[in-house]
Amino acid sequence: MSNDGLEQLQRYIDERLFDDLSKFVAVQTYRGADLSEAQVVANIQQLQQELQLQTEQFNATQQVHKLVPFEWKKTINGREYWLFGVRVGSGPRRVALSSHLDTVPAGNQDSWAPFTLVKEQRLYLGSEQEFYVGRGSIDDKGPALVAFNVLKAVARQFDGDPRLDRVTLEVLFDTSEETDMAMPYYLEDKPEENPNLGVIFDGIWCVRAEKGMERPVFTIKRGTAAPTGVWIESLNTPQGPVNQIADSATAVIRSDSPRALQNFAQQVASLYQGHGFDDPAYRRAQLTVDTSGLANNRLVLTTKVSGAQHASTPDENREGGANPLVSLANFLSSQVGNPLARNEISEMARFITWSWGTQVFGEHHPDLLLSNDAVFTAGNGTTYAVTRFYTDPAGAPDIAARVEVDVRYALGHNSVAWDGKTEGLVGVKGTPSRFPGIFTRLLGQFPAEAGYTLAFQTTTLFPPDVRLTTGDTFQRVSSAYEQLLGEQCPTLAVGGATNAKGNTHLIAAGALFTKKLGPPINFHGINEGAPVGDLRKSANILYNLLTDEVEGAAKASSTVPPLFTPMRVTPDFH
Repeated sequence: MSNDGLEQLQRYIDERLFDDLSKFVAVQTYRGADLSEAQVVANIQQLQQELQLQTEQFNATQQVHKLVPFEWKKTINGREYWLFGVRVGSGPRRVALSSHLDTVPAGNQDSWAPFTLVKEQRLYLGSEQEFYVGRGSIDDKGPALVAFNVLKAVARQFDGDPRLDRVTLEVLFDTSEETDMAMPYYLEDKPEENPNLGVIFDGIWCVRAEKGMERPVFTIKRGTAAPTGVWIESLNTPQGPVNQIADSATAVIRSDSPRALQNFAQQVASLYQGHGFDDPAYRRAQLTVDTSGLANNRLVLTTKVSGAQHASTPDENREGGANPLVSLANFLSSQVGNPLARNEISEMARFITWSWGTQVFGEHHPDLLLSNDAVFTAGNGTTYAVTRFYTDPAGAPDIAARVEVDVRYALGHNSVAWDGKTEGLVGVKGTPSRFPGIFTRLLGQFPAEAGYTLAFQTTTLFPPDVRLTTGDTFQRVSSAYEQLLGEQCPTLAVGGATNAKGNTHLIAAGALFTKKLGPPINFHGINEGAPVGDLRKSANILYNLLTDEVEGAAKASSTVPPLFTPMRVTPDFH
């Protein structure tokens, strides 16, 4: 018997996904300095209306089992959390596919058109493949549209089949995953709607562990001494989320001697190129020297990002790209004393260089900062991404500089040990890490110049989250994966945080079939691209998963023979 649902899904990806994704990419849904919260909400509402229209169009051709929209909003601690979705079926077992419609900011728009989706051929996994390029194409608007259409395909396939009445299938769209996830609050508020099985369709196949998340902020108090000689007046990155490596870093250099500033301006490019970083093979960011303001006693140095920008994988950025803040801060700290005078900005640059240099695993202070274990193995342990530097931060008149670091930490930096057999958070949300004590010791060891006071505040967002590969959730998803590819789903431990954190009925799985988030994918980065082949394969795996769940729920609750057997997606498709 023909499989209308699978055929519909294949046609959608081949014929309509690009056009739909173009509409979604065009709508700006990032939270940043140039978009108000009201604008972000209005833009996501626009996408919600488009999904509602597509739902109505689909339902017009359904005979029995129609998609039912739902929505949840709640104000918690003064902030409104919001998600919405569609579901089909009415059974007690709930199976959910979760995605999100917000994105990270677009980044440097001189080098790409982030809100205009384009098709490109890129070298990926050993061959030239088609990519859809635009902000949100892979994180997470492309996967969101795929999940939505997988649900429609299964609803089409089982329309009128009583087996669909024994399970509830749904797709959820989070609206704030990149800044403050709504889904955990939704599941806490609506325990009756918690899925028995949920796939967080945002990342990689398949995630069995996520690192803990720590967000330290380092500050230095403003001094009273007037600068002399040549000094760093400011060092700034653009305003943005700490979980994204900044697009650029800019230092303004001043002097009380025009000749001294001119001399430094003439030498700075060669000094930068000749500077010996802590690793001779380190890829330094591209430096631009702007001398147009020298007549006004102003020299501007700017470095630009390259490579991966997801702060959960700073090792990938370091391997194939450059963090502009790390490059510029390390270089400037080397110039302190000659020709740069000491001040609060140079002292903070010195602290960055002393604590991490260009390294990302804590190699400079292994007794405090380096950690790996049997789950988060060597080369995949605790990472440190120094992503934001703000001079004269707003609302802090006594603070000269503020540095924000994104830490993703392994089990050794957790205050609670993992017993090796319990799934979920190692501890509970709110369990502190070991970093308060560690950063106290780190600052105590830093050879600060006399008169400068550094401090820190740190927040543990989540402890590590570990799953058993023998657990029911992982095995159900792996079974659907194996039907398509003939092998068990990979067991990956990652730094990225997903909506699966803390809920053992949820698992982060798909849409990518690589753990490398840098080029050609550029997750969270400039020229973000979605490999279309990965979206297609992922759609087929999710289709297998949902059809398995429909059949499994029916077998568990009834002995009535099925009306028909849906076609399985097999490895020889595409």
